Amino acid sequence: MKKQLFALLACGTVAAGATMGLTGCGNDSITVWAPQTQQTLVKKLVDDFLAENEDFGLEVNVGICGEDNAYAQVSVDPQASADIYGFANDQLMNLKGCGGLSFLSDVMVDKIKSTDDALAVEAGRIGDKYYGYPYAADNGYFMYYDSSVISETQAQNIGDVLAACKKNRKYFIMQLETDGAWYFGSLFYGAGGKYDTEWDGDELLSATCNFDDYAVDVNGVASTTYTIGEIGAQAGYDVTHDKNGAGFGFMHGNDSVIEQQLKAGTLGAVITGTWNAAKIQNALGENYAATACPQYTSSLDGRTYRMAPFIGYKMYAVNGYTKHVSQSHRLAQYLASETAQQQRFDSLQIGPSNLKVQQSDAVKANVALQALFSQKDYAVIQGPLPDNYWSVLKTFSGDICTGAINSENLKTKLDELIKGLEA
Repeated sequence: MKKQLFALLACGTVAAGATMGLTGCGNDSITVWAPQTQQTLVKKLVDDFLAENEDFGLEVNVGICGEDNAYAQVSVDPQASADIYGFANDQLMNLKGCGGLSFLSDVMVDKIKSTDDALAVEAGRIGDKYYGYPYAADNGYFMYYDSSVISETQAQNIGDVLAACKKNRKYFIMQLETDGAWYFGSLFYGAGGKYDTEWDGDELLSATCNFDDYAVDVNGVASTTYTIGEIGAQAGYDVTHDKNGAGFGFMHGNDSVIEQQLKAGTLGAVITGTWNAAKIQNALGENYAATACPQYTSSLDGRTYRMAPFIGYKMYAVNGYTKHVSQSHRLAQYLASETAQQQRFDSLQIGPSNLKVQQSDAVKANVALQALFSQKDYAVIQGPLPDNYWSVLKTFSGDICTGAINSENLKTKLDELIKGLEA
């Protein structure tokens, strides 16, 4: 039986973000890239796989590369990159464009369709081919709250959340002012917004959005007066300027602000992701609670809309340039299997895409993951987005927060936003 090499003996030790010639380490070995935080687990999984598959015939090397950094590393030299690596699904088109992806067989596609979350599987599709083995379904955001401040019913509407926070001298935190593009879009998407892109590899061919169409409320009824852009933007303005005289209510804030308010005992609610779950739970104790992103009642038409957040997935890819196609696919499938996902959750609390693991008692008891999963029916899969999407929406969100955008110039600024998004 071939043994796993924890260090790359032929090529040297792998450092974080390395782009060494890993596939060139030898014709009798393959390389897996995994994040720093998953190194111990992935090495164990590889050992387990080799023990169960004595006919595998190859040594397996494990190197370091974060899923969020996959394209940046692979694109430098796809032929010298790892045979197998994890990536976030919004890099799919770019990785395909640089040759870094090998498609899954029809048999394997049918298998993962039967075992994994349908949205996670589809997040790895381009055209009629699938290029990723999903293994994590926890990239997104939702709302945590202090149940001694905000009731379960109040947590369903952002106006009620803010009212409870102001009454109890607490803050509702959301990152909107300086880097809010990822979050602010949920106000548009919840009112019926769509943003569609067409790519040729890593080249953007077209981008269109419908923010100037009429808004659609939670009952599916279209407005005859207000557009998606007007409803979403006004909601953003109302939320970010909703404070009492002492300043309690809305607070813009990133992870460091969240931690500060937890330590001060003044956090009432916050929209963020699973990466903050442990610190929030530790701070709130028995009052720790989480739910889907709340709905909002528009000050323009009095109708209720929902926040529709981005949701993303992580998956294993097989490099299109690997010299060991069948063996790489065998190992990649194992690293994304039910067994691997259960161990990934048990050791690192990474949210699974596998349906059986999602239904395990431990996952069902995870407050944060259940809040995230509860949004699947209307969340927006975060696909590849051009740089201008992030830049123009970031500017728009910041201007809403500061009051630079207001009722007098809103329509003009929305026209500029749409033009910028479609540029």
